Amino acid sequence: MKKMLFLLFMFFLANFFFACSEDSPNSPNNGNSSDSNNPSGGNIAGSYAVLPSNKDLDKVREMYNTWIQTLYITIEDDAAAGTFNINNVGEAVRGTARIKASYSGCTGGGCTVSEAIGYGMILTVLMEDWEKFDKLYAYSKAFYIQGSSLMRWDVVNFTSGKGGSATDADIDIAAALLVAYKKNAPKKQEYLDGALAIAASIYEWEIDATTKLVLPAMRSERMGDGSLYNISYMSLPALKMFAEFDKTRDWNAVLDANIAYMEKVQNAGPGLWPDWSDPSGAAINPANSSNTILTATDGSSVNSWESYYKEGPRIPWRIAWYYHWYGDSRAKNMLDKGIAFLRLKGATDYKGIKDFYKYDGTKESNGSSVMARSSLCALGMGNSANSEWLNSCNEWMINEYTVSISQYYPASLRLIYAMLFNGTF
Repeated sequence: MKKMLFLLFMFFLANFFFACSEDSPNSPNNGNSSDSNNPSGGNIAGSYAVLPSNKDLDKVREMYNTWIQTLYITIEDDAAAGTFNINNVGEAVRGTARIKASYSGCTGGGCTVSEAIGYGMILTVLMEDWEKFDKLYAYSKAFYIQGSSLMRWDVVNFTSGKGGSATDADIDIAAALLVAYKKNAPKKQEYLDGALAIAASIYEWEIDATTKLVLPAMRSERMGDGSLYNISYMSLPALKMFAEFDKTRDWNAVLDANIAYMEKVQNAGPGLWPDWSDPSGAAINPANSSNTILTATDGSSVNSWESYYKEGPRIPWRIAWYYHWYGDSRAKNMLDKGIAFLRLKGATDYKGIKDFYKYDGTKESNGSSVMARSSLCALGMGNSANSEWLNSCNEWMINEYTVSISQYYPASLRLIYAMLFNGTF
């Protein structure tokens, strides 16, 4: 009898552990996984997220090369094109490179925004393209705001920077430096020192001292007064790495506060997030001339700020990357709730993803877009039940990739998500 009871106990115990591990190669936790270096799998922390089975790193390399050839330019090549006189630039910018961007007020790729440098550093570090990585990092430092390690958001070629900071760019630049450090890059100590300096400035200027939430810009600026938030700036893996390496500041409190806010906003709606939100979690107009009037399927008008549209497509990347490395069950829950909403809306694969969704879930568009498809596909990375979804998404993601200067933002996001899907993170 004792032997039979023992065997029954072992049987139920085995089934319990199998059920707990079914959706992930490692059991999820609340962000307390070890930060071990594990470069053999492409990532350098844990390996929790579900990835497509049709991964193709060669295709991702082709995408990366296309992106670099179109958007990356050195100071020598830019000057040779007659854009400016290289003899008139400052010493700090010599030998650097930038990512070309085109936006309102600066078309044709003659300018660079700090977020583009952040994307460039993320992409080059994942490809271990150290020469390009170093040139982009040097460019960012040449345009620091005086008295900080935060980059000015708007730069004319290699000559002059203007405006204040953009927190998402500062966080991405620092995160890229810490990834380089974890990869044992040639200049690893320089990267660590640079990342810690940026993190210190972020904590001082771009984190609300009371709520611990990430502000969209330096708190001394109009958008940084604590009256609104951009959830796509809340990079959870970066905050986790700051907590790992900067022991002089309470980054764990910052991480927990931002996760709680993201959960609060998502749970107040049916599954996604608006582009901008206020301290209560409600959608809010940022009053920064960025609003786009969208047309819903019923012909009615919808504001982009109250929708998952222009800013939101960075959110799933930051959640899925964080879950992939650290296995935090809070991140998994957000991914699972997001894809449940999409399925409720009739999206059975990437073709069913719409261009925008109003935050309250009542309206969406007729068509789709690169940004929406790339980002919302990643919501499936929390559960193995979404394997078919992920394969469908990846098949589209890594094929027929095009890049243009005018479309640097969606093209950059698509490449970032392709790298996430194909195991380079």
